[in-house]
Amino acid sequence: KTLRSLQVTFLFLFFLLKCQLIYLPPYSCEGCKGFFKRTVRKNLSYACREENKCIIDKRQRNRCQYCRYQKCLTMGMKREAVQEERQRTKDRDHNNIEVEPTSSSNTDMPVELILRAENKADAIKTEQQYIEQQHPQHTVGAICQATDKQLIQLVEWAKHIPHFKNLPLGDQVLLLRAGWNELMIAAFSHRSISVKDGIVLATGLTVDRDSAHQAGVEAIFDRVLTELVAKMRDMGMDRTELGCLRTIILFNPGSKGLQSVNEVEVLRDKVYVALEEYCRTTHPEEPGRFAKLLLRLPSLRSIGLKCLEHLFFYKLIGDSPIDTFLMEVLESSSHDVQVAT
Repeated sequence: KTLRSLQVTFLFLFFLLKCQLIYLPPYSCEGCKGFFKRTVRKNLSYACREENKCIIDKRQRNRCQYCRYQKCLTMGMKREAVQEERQRTKDRDHNNIEVEPTSSSNTDMPVELILRAENKADAIKTEQQYIEQQHPQHTVGAICQATDKQLIQLVEWAKHIPHFKNLPLGDQVLLLRAGWNELMIAAFSHRSISVKDGIVLATGLTVDRDSAHQAGVEAIFDRVLTELVAKMRDMGMDRTELGCLRTIILFNPGSKGLQSVNEVEVLRDKVYVALEEYCRTTHPEEPGRFAKLLLRLPSLRSIGLKCLEHLFFYKLIGDSPIDTFLMEVLESSSHDVQVAT
């Protein structure tokens, strides 16, 4: 449970940092948060009666509006984020009308955009490398290095899925939190269809059966190969179909604590319709292909639960100090945000 909470924390922090939504630091008071939002939204300007050096703390924060605003900026609050938040709210209100069920589900949930999301998330390729059996300690350490990239790719992918960013931020986090393990497993399973008896991680690293055995995850490794990789390979599952399956996992209306249950359910239904139409168009000779694709979902769910049950990700990050790993993740994301701004 502790490990799962830790992984969820990683994902939550990644999501906020990558989307540039941490513009109101958690240690700032509600009064200053509201003051900053009002200043930006009303485009207010202030002047200091002293020398622009007023002391601003919780007790004297109302002394000078100019210096208070400057301290907000110094502490990391961003004008752009407030403006983007306002625009997202408008877009979401407008989009609530668009996600009502219609007969044109494929235009509301175009498979072309789902494929584009898959390609964007997997754009950075690294040279493939294999783990040698005589160095089992490298298995855990190397996979650990791939974990942060997998999380980054997952969030980047979700951001490009149609309608996802129009959902409330809290629901976006809940959906990712509920499906991150299945989404990752689906991604590396499909990535591995061209490899014999191996799983290819986000960095291009390939884990073979012997390495998995020595790392203590052979049972799960075998299930991934037989129930997912082999099935995907045999049916020739393409990236559009993979993307649709992952989007179905993402839009889970049963996610605990979800506010937009109806909207998410409608979005999932649209993916079902879009995927069925895609199968009918691209594989008219296989009338059962759509159902065959959906049969991979129970396996993904079962394997995902088994990974958590056996603390699979503990095996992945066990050789790396937790604090060090988290610090690397945060520093990497913070750098990305600085570059983007």
